[in-house]
Amino acid sequence: MNRIKFLSVVTVYSCLFVPLLHSTNCFSNEAAVTSESTKTTKKDSHLNPLDVANEQYKQGLKYAEYGLYDEAIEMYKKSLALEPNNTDAYKNMGNAYLQQEKYDEAIEALRKVIERKPEDYDACYTLGTAYFDKGIYDKAIENFKKTLQISPEHKATFFLLGIAYAKVGKYDDAIKMLKKRIEFDPNLAIAYSNLGIVYSMKGSDKEAFAEFKKALDIDPNHENALYNLALLYDKTGNLDEAIQYYTKTVEVNVSNSDALYRLGKNYTKKKQYDDAINAFQTAVMSDPTNIEIYNDIGNAYKAKGMSKDAEGYFSLYEKQKKSGKVK
Repeated sequence: MNRIKFLSVVTVYSCLFVPLLHSTNCFSNEAAVTSESTKTTKKDSHLNPLDVANEQYKQGLKYAEYGLYDEAIEMYKKSLALEPNNTDAYKNMGNAYLQQEKYDEAIEALRKVIERKPEDYDACYTLGTAYFDKGIYDKAIENFKKTLQISPEHKATFFLLGIAYAKVGKYDDAIKMLKKRIEFDPNLAIAYSNLGIVYSMKGSDKEAFAEFKKALDIDPNHENALYNLALLYDKTGNLDEAIQYYTKTVEVNVSNSDALYRLGKNYTKKKQYDDAINAFQTAVMSDPTNIEIYNDIGNAYKAKGMSKDAEGYFSLYEKQKKSGKVK
C-alpha cells in the first residue's frame, strides 16, 4: 500500500522557540535554571502572592526554553494556583504538554485559555494543532476555522486546515485552503507538494504531477515532493520514472525506508534482483520493524536461483512473524 506522506511546516507551539541542546549543555543549563529557581524561592517570602506567581511563571518559561518540560509544567501549575486567570501560563503549559505529545493535557490547558479569552487566535490555532496531532480532525477543523474568523490572514492555519480537510476526504476544501496558503507565499515548496498529494488522493493525477513539479522547481531536493512524485509514477505504472524519483529521494535521505522499500519492489518487477536486494537490505537497516522486507529479499534470492540464501530470509521472516513483530 502506498504511504502518502503529508509534510507539515514546523510548528512553534509557544511564544518561545525551544532550541535543541547538546546533552552536555543540558546539564549545565539545568544547573543554571535550578540555581535561579533557588534564588526565586528565597525571595518568595518577601513577595505578595501575585508577585510570587509571576516569578514562578517566568521560571517555567526558563525551564521550557531549555526543554525541561516537566519542570516547566510544575512551575506553571504553582503559578496558576496563586493566579488562576493567567492565560499565558495556561497557554505555555499547553505548549509544554504538546512538546511531550500529551495531547489530552494540552487540550485541557488550552481550553482554559479560550474560556477566559475567546478571541485568542493563537490559543485556538494551538488547540487545533493539538487535535490535529491527536488525529481528531473534525475538532481540528473547528478550531482552525475559528482561528481564521478571528485572524483571517493567519497563514499557518490555512496550511494545517488544508491537510485536515484532506484527512477527512474533503478534497476540494483542502485544495482551496492550500491554494490560499500559496497566495501568501508563492515560493513555499511544501505547500505545492501537499497540494499535489491532495490532487492525487482526489484522483486528479495530471494536477498532482504539476504541483509536485512546481515544488521541485522551487527546491529540487524537496524530499516530500520527490517521494510523492515517485509514488504517483508508481501508481500510474511508469516504473522507470518511479525508480528515478525513489532513487533521488534516497539520495536526499538515505534513511527513507519507505522509498528504499518501494525502490526494491520496482527493481523486482523489472527483474533487477541484485538492485532489489541492495535496496531491501538498506531499507531493513533503516526500519527493522517492516518484516515483510525479509520475505521480499527471500523472493529476490529465489528468483536468482539462490535457494539457500532465500530460505535463510524466509526463515527469518517466519521467526519475526511468530514473535509478533509485524509492522
